[in-house]
Amino acid sequence: MASAGLIKLKDAFSRFVNNTQIWPLVYDTAWGGAVSSGTYQTNNSGLDFGNTYYNDHHFHFGYFVYCAAVIGYLDPTWLIQGTNKDWVNMLLRDYANPSTDDQYFPFSRSFDWFHGHSWAKGLFESGDGKDQESSSEDAFASYAIKMWGRTVGDANMEARGNLMLAVQSRSLAHYYLMADNNTVQPSRFIPNKAVGILFENKCDHATYFGANPEYIEGIHMLPLNPSSTLTRQQAFVAQEWHAYFDQGRVDQVAGGWRGILYANLAIIDPQTSYNFFAQSNFSNAYLDGGASRTWYLAWTAGLGGAASD
Repeated sequence: MASAGLIKLKDAFSRFVNNTQIWPLVYDTAWGGAVSSGTYQTNNSGLDFGNTYYNDHHFHFGYFVYCAAVIGYLDPTWLIQGTNKDWVNMLLRDYANPSTDDQYFPFSRSFDWFHGHSWAKGLFESGDGKDQESSSEDAFASYAIKMWGRTVGDANMEARGNLMLAVQSRSLAHYYLMADNNTVQPSRFIPNKAVGILFENKCDHATYFGANPEYIEGIHMLPLNPSSTLTRQQAFVAQEWHAYFDQGRVDQVAGGWRGILYANLAIIDPQTSYNFFAQSNFSNAYLDGGASRTWYLAWTAGLGGAASD
């Protein structure tokens, strides 16, 4: 089953390496980057979440980089086939280029080393400055750098990923994920727990797609992965859970967000989290499109949720 799944994953990935997806990537000479051709072809600036305007590049490309790290780990020969490795490195050069001497991509497009996290806003005008919604996807993009560096044997790249994650674990606790002892954000704002959207000029307890608590808090949880336990500190997770989701409130949340919330709970209560995903009548309706029950079982078990026998 694993081999069959890997074949399908390679096939799906090759569609993008060969640039045969619906909106192929093109190189933009104005700002130096790999962007979706969708806006050029349709004049719709919001297509592909504004990728043509450099919105969310670390979010989008980070998933591909991590996926490539997994493929290359499972089958090292894939790394030397065709342009697989070069294509993945191109994505990294686009959103996390470490060199100021690169003639084609700028240095560190997404990650702001002064603020200690990335900005998701691209070239769109914004009265409140650049912003970022999902701090967890920001951290995942750094985790992808770390894992791709490990897979390809690039110690410097792996170290950069480690450094970015270490910086983010501190900055997110200051600006995004507000424990009760936070002294950076305004005191009356701290009970919100997660910021929602952080702008250069304001904090907004909201999302771009809705105002439900599970949206605002959950967008800073997904995707749950090994780096989550570094950036989502246990004290904060416990306080957030008690503020919004304990005493059965989590079970009132519909759809895939419930799965995200229970997976996040594993950081402080892996047994309850594991039991939720292991129940015999588990419904796949509680899995969002980017997750699987298999992964959540592995994740919660790895944190100590599986029965000892």
